[in-house]
Amino acid sequence: MKGIVLRKNDNQVVVETLPIPQVGDEQVLVKVICTGICGTDIKLLKGQYHLRENIEKVVVGHEFVGMVVELGASVDNIKKGDRITAQPTIRSCGTCQYCHTGQFNLCKDRTRIGFDADGSFAEYIVLHKDQIYHLPDQISDEAAAMIEPLTVAVRAVYKAEIKPTDTVLITGPGTIGLLTLLVAKQHGCRTLVCGTKMDEKKLKIASALGADKVFMNDQWKEEIGAEKISIVFECAGHESAVNMGLELIVPKGQYIQVGTKSSKIEVDFMTVAYKELRITGSIAAIREDWIHAIELMVQCEDKAQLLIDKIYPLDKWETGLESLLNNGGPKILLQP
Repeated sequence: MKGIVLRKNDNQVVVETLPIPQVGDEQVLVKVICTGICGTDIKLLKGQYHLRENIEKVVVGHEFVGMVVELGASVDNIKKGDRITAQPTIRSCGTCQYCHTGQFNLCKDRTRIGFDADGSFAEYIVLHKDQIYHLPDQISDEAAAMIEPLTVAVRAVYKAEIKPTDTVLITGPGTIGLLTLLVAKQHGCRTLVCGTKMDEKKLKIASALGADKVFMNDQWKEEIGAEKISIVFECAGHESAVNMGLELIVPKGQYIQVGTKSSKIEVDFMTVAYKELRITGSIAAIREDWIHAIELMVQCEDKAQLLIDKIYPLDKWETGLESLLNNGGPKILLQP
């Protein structure tokens, strides 16, 4: 089979011919139907992400939909022909306080497809039976490939206590930001989305998704006016967006950090104190987020489809990456 592989020795990403993986007792073999390029995948594909010490190379990718084609001897809750998606987490330690409460996303020893084990940028992928979620027939393959980022948005929004009277600001209209908007709109709140000049296309998608106002972040002083922003979802992971959100939010407001960055950023924490803000982070997703995301995708697929820009064959992954980097997307899909 073909797979897009990140190699440790030269930090290069190449298309390799690989053996079709073999299944263990508690594993299934899945034929990948469609897989999405994530922002983290971009770091991998650009050679900006270093593999763990014991890993020499890995197939990239963790957002996907596929069909089960082979079962391990101990798998009894899945059958051949099932259309599925899967959480990236393969395993966690199972003994820490977070694992005991189902919060495996916080386990320091968790391993993930596309990072610590071969991922979905290939024709086939092996998964543990506990990773898998069955998909309703109503969800198309393209929408199913976006369920993983939707779970991230679901987790972020559920961190806040949103009322219909709230005004919510979302910074960064990438895939996560736009899906966060989609989830937040279910609460009936007023929503604002801001981005950079490079995000003009994505801001138009935000409007189509129901954003009440979109604007460029260098125009926020003119655009915000009398808006009373009570909740901020920071989805860009940039210092300027973080501090803009902290400046704009009203006292006693809720601030949720969703976007990530590999380097440290400077934050005006005195604003946090003086405004008595409630701040939390949100990372990845747990099982309940997956269940809610699948249910939500059934209801909102027509809007989620607006995020898809182009679909490329797997061996055209470089074209897809270039499209994203040149303000394509927010979502580019690959088909093996």
